[in-house]
Amino acid sequence: MPMIKPRRVGPIALWLALWTLAGCMPAIPTNIEVTVPSEPPATLEKLAQHYAPVIYQGAASDQDYITAVDLDGDWIGNNNWENQLSGDLSAYVYYSVAETNSHWFLFYSLYHAHDYTEEPCEESDGCHENDMESLQVVVAKDGTSHGHLQALLTLAHSHIYLYPFDDAVRKGALRPDGRVQLVEGHPAVWVEIYGHGIYGRPAILVPGKVTYRVGDRAEIPEDIHDDNVSYELLSIYDTLWQHRTEIGPGQMFDNPFDYHGQILPASFDGENWGQDKANPPWAYNQDIDRTLLRGDFFLDPAKALAYFATLHGELSRTYVYNPFLIDLGLQASPE
Repeated sequence: MPMIKPRRVGPIALWLALWTLAGCMPAIPTNIEVTVPSEPPATLEKLAQHYAPVIYQGAASDQDYITAVDLDGDWIGNNNWENQLSGDLSAYVYYSVAETNSHWFLFYSLYHAHDYTEEPCEESDGCHENDMESLQVVVAKDGTSHGHLQALLTLAHSHIYLYPFDDAVRKGALRPDGRVQLVEGHPAVWVEIYGHGIYGRPAILVPGKVTYRVGDRAEIPEDIHDDNVSYELLSIYDTLWQHRTEIGPGQMFDNPFDYHGQILPASFDGENWGQDKANPPWAYNQDIDRTLLRGDFFLDPAKALAYFATLHGELSRTYVYNPFLIDLGLQASPE
């Protein structure tokens, strides 16, 4: 059996070993906490892209295609019904982002020139010119670039529906209507035919269904069964909001209302089949009871969320970014 040669220990190594055994040298700690630095937050545009919904749009005709408010090339509300027939039906979704110390609130609005019915409008008494339904994605900051999804709220006619994504969001004034459904990493919504109410739970959409996904260009569906149509995001602040003072017959908006002493239009100007029936994002009046004002859902989303849901964890109502309140003189510009 070969002899194993003993390893020679140098005097310095021997001295260190004896010093450690004697307790004169501190032991190496084993419970060191490594702090991972926070990631820089994504830009607001990147956040809007990241959480932009996959939209399943029920379709019976091209009247159900998502379009731009100025699909006819002008900013006049009461000619959109007739101009839809020859207008640009490329797909656009309007968006905004408000930011507090704890959350991002991403708002997305879908426009249709016609709110119509299966029966002819002459018989149904249920049609009106212009239609804008919306949804909101609530994202909690957590030190990562995009935070994490907490809830989805959707608007369908006279109601707002709540869809939690995690257990931190529970019943408030609204009862959860299900859980957020993710498709390809994006929240999914289902939009009904004719009236275009938005829901966060799967729905059977017949006779047709168009699937819209966020992209770099605005496409027009090939037909009512197109399952891959790209929509482009448009800033609410840079488009609709800049026309908010155009109020009255023959202009973009009508029906002024008071929001904390500031005048805003409550509806698009519309005359076909129903006068001034559709609301822009800042004028929804649904499910607010006496706690919220018309407009809070969009203009003060942190206040609205605190009413709609019970949130376990921080919910700051101090805005880091909310250009709408700044423009209205209701918040000072951050330093």
